[in-house]
Amino acid sequence: MSWTTPGSLTRRINVRLTLLVTLAAALASLAVYGMLLASLLVGFREQDRAELDSRLLSYWAAWQYGGNEAVLQRAAEDVKGHGGRPFLLILDGPNGEMLGALVPGGWDAFDLENPALQMLYPGTYQTLKEDGISYSLLLTGAELDDGSRLMVGVSTENREFLLRMFQRTYPLALGVIVVAGVLVGLFASRRLLSPIVSLNAEIDRIIVTGELGRRLESPGTGDQMDVLIGRYNRLLDQVESLIDGMRETLDAVAHDLRTPLTRLRGHAELALAKGDASEYEEALALVVEQTDQAGALLSALMDIAEAEQGMLHLDGEPCDLGALASEVCDLYSFVAEEKNQVLQLSSPGSIPITGDPVRIRQILGNLIDNAVKYSPEGGRVEVNCGIGESSCWVEVADEGPGVPESEASKIFDRLYRGDRSRGSRGLGLGLSMVKALAEAHGGTVSIGTAANGHGALFRVEFPV
Repeated sequence: MSWTTPGSLTRRINVRLTLLVTLAAALASLAVYGMLLASLLVGFREQDRAELDSRLLSYWAAWQYGGNEAVLQRAAEDVKGHGGRPFLLILDGPNGEMLGALVPGGWDAFDLENPALQMLYPGTYQTLKEDGISYSLLLTGAELDDGSRLMVGVSTENREFLLRMFQRTYPLALGVIVVAGVLVGLFASRRLLSPIVSLNAEIDRIIVTGELGRRLESPGTGDQMDVLIGRYNRLLDQVESLIDGMRETLDAVAHDLRTPLTRLRGHAELALAKGDASEYEEALALVVEQTDQAGALLSALMDIAEAEQGMLHLDGEPCDLGALASEVCDLYSFVAEEKNQVLQLSSPGSIPITGDPVRIRQILGNLIDNAVKYSPEGGRVEVNCGIGESSCWVEVADEGPGVPESEASKIFDRLYRGDRSRGSRGLGLGLSMVKALAEAHGGTVSIGTAANGHGALFRVEFPV
């Protein structure tokens, strides 16, 4: 029997989302509670002070017109005619004797003889508190023209009652918020994570069955989950493409290694059968040659496969396409001279690009090598470089037999050799390498007919 520990529960994303939602709701409610409580305290205080100021002004005006009797009469009328919230009124004479008072029941427990009350004037307030009483008195006062003092006051009983009710109900409200946050969090996390659950199930199914052609349905909502599903499907496309490319590469390697290995075995068996030392030396030389050819084939096939799948490492750096073309032309000028060919380079000057110089030389070398190889004795090979607003290019034109239209779509396939090139040296990987390396640099390669009408014209474009 397996037990789920609290630590393992908190590692689940749905539990973490639920806790996060609940914590956010609780903190938000706490912040709202604090703001409401502060607003209530400030509001009640301002309301009490405004009421005191209004009563003080009313009784001061009554004293101005009718003296002490008018003040007491106005207070009696307020109690009988308006009722409402109880209030306190104390009128003292110039010598401190009490001329009249209106004190609600229970308020006489407060120290109404406090000397600090004699210092009150309009706009100032004093709060009286007593032990055992849950509320307090708020008072203000004024000194009349004859030296008498007038004090009015109200209790905070209603305010304290409302605040206590508010404070008592908040824990209950907080509990409701927490429960609601847990329920909403569980429901929302289940709905939000359902695509991830489907994604995991699909991945498990692919791992078990090996069906790389399966794809996850996208809801088309355009949100982050939709983006994740789209990237998952694109990742599967790339994995499927990589595996298909690997299979093709392995098939090609198995097919093309069979011939050199058969030759190696045949030469070795023949030399052993003759038992002649000279035959041994010749067989060993052939073995070395065939081994080098097999190694070159493997290296070329791996480079092409890596480039086609976007896995080839390129040491990109600023370089000059014209200068690279000049270096390669200088290298092949000796080969062209042996066939009495003219190898001509035309370049407008500096052509700045960003790429791997070694790989770009490899592209140019394969194209120029093919042009020199298939051009006749005394022929002409032209290498033209140029640059435009968004791309630069290099064109290699020869005077050879050209490429028939029926073979133009296959000429860049790995290990493909046209009818006109079957008798020439090579592995059949040069143009495949050119295409793969050009595309690895973000470029393109195309084939056409040279200006003479029968030669081949290869054009490679690179982004500037």
